[in-house]
Amino acid sequence: MSTEGAGWWNDIWAGGLSRQADGPEAPTWTNEIDTRKIAFLEGKGPSAGEALEVGCGSARLLCRVGRTRPGLRLVALDNADAAIAQAHATAAVFGVAVDGVLGNALSHPFDSNRFDMVLSGGLLEHFDEPRAVLSEMVRVIKPGGLFYADVVPRKVSWYRMGEMSRMLRSPWLAPGVLESSFLAPEYVRWLEELGCEQVEVVSCGVYPSTVARLPGALRRAAAGAFGMLDGTLLADLTGWYFMLSAVKRAA
Repeated sequence: MSTEGAGWWNDIWAGGLSRQADGPEAPTWTNEIDTRKIAFLEGKGPSAGEALEVGCGSARLLCRVGRTRPGLRLVALDNADAAIAQAHATAAVFGVAVDGVLGNALSHPFDSNRFDMVLSGGLLEHFDEPRAVLSEMVRVIKPGGLFYADVVPRKVSWYRMGEMSRMLRSPWLAPGVLESSFLAPEYVRWLEELGCEQVEVVSCGVYPSTVARLPGALRRAAAGAFGMLDGTLLADLTGWYFMLSAVKRAA
């Protein structure tokens, strides 16, 4: 990612510091999506040890995992100072502790085979060669440890119809911020090549963006109805994101 792109992300997270982070039970669209991710992770991976979120941003994913698995020590990695500050702010609201570490997703400052779980949310699509980021994530996972990512590729989806003209013109989300179009099959192949097994994918998000703007109870009802399409062929074709998990093979 370019220096210009890194500055754009830093500004995004710095802007978030001016307002209180939403708590984990707040009736927000973000929390509703987060709970789907936690449901996907249920029964997978460790309940104790160390968990790392790469490109943590607000670290909401990491903090929510920490709430459901209090035996995990939580580590948040990002190349933006403001993201690390935002991760600590999120941790305070979620009632967990997070160790923030400045670092690059392409070259982690950690030993190999250290973490029991390594996560990323909305990160991998911002690299022209996401396999390199995957390689670093897998490197620092212990054999038998869990990999998780959710990815928002540049593709036709009902949810993102309002962005289609922008996506057709350019793969850039913002100056220096790429949005690649690699889909789940590529990620599955890369993970297997990098020494992972038990790779699981669920495509999600078959609904229009208007669902996110509905009032609370109506939004939850609509999201629940559309959520029944997760994991279907329709979601593979038109869902706006997908979730991946895998286990690192024993040496």
